[in-house]
Amino acid sequence: MDQVLFLLVLCCLPSLVVPIHNSSSGGCSIIRPPRDGGIRYRGLTQEEIRSVQNLPVDYEIEYICRGHRVIVGPKVRKCLSDGTWTDMRQESRCLLLCPRVWTSLENGRVTARPLGPPVEGTVLHYTCNAGFILEGRNISHCTKLGKWDAPKPTCLYYSTI
Repeated sequence: MDQVLFLLVLCCLPSLVVPIHNSSSGGCSIIRPPRDGGIRYRGLTQEEIRSVQNLPVDYEIEYICRGHRVIVGPKVRKCLSDGTWTDMRQESRCLLLCPRVWTSLENGRVTARPLGPPVEGTVLHYTCNAGFILEGRNISHCTKLGKWDAPKPTCLYYSTI
């Protein structure tokens, strides 16, 4: 029963990848792709991909994402001689991309946190250059739906005359 529960948990957690040591075969066990993504196996046919259990040392896999998602984290992993994959401490995730038009501001500046593509969870902070005043919110969040939670602000010329 415990083995069935372990396999059920493993199947239900697609983004959880545990490095498996496999020194007897001299390669690495197949790993799961990120949620909403897949793995590109270079040089293998679909039939070979379905039947293979281990990949050789130095073999590289590449994560790919579906839809308007982009990979955040390592995009490529390589099989190491100890039977593990590179960068396994860093999770690879497929996240929705928000429109990039929000990441620039005429007569102003946009600061994104974290750095990188504007994916769900990204926060933009807007400021205007000297002589301009911000019209709209000074902050916007990229939602899990791949949309910004506020309209893009503008920097209007400010005249004291």
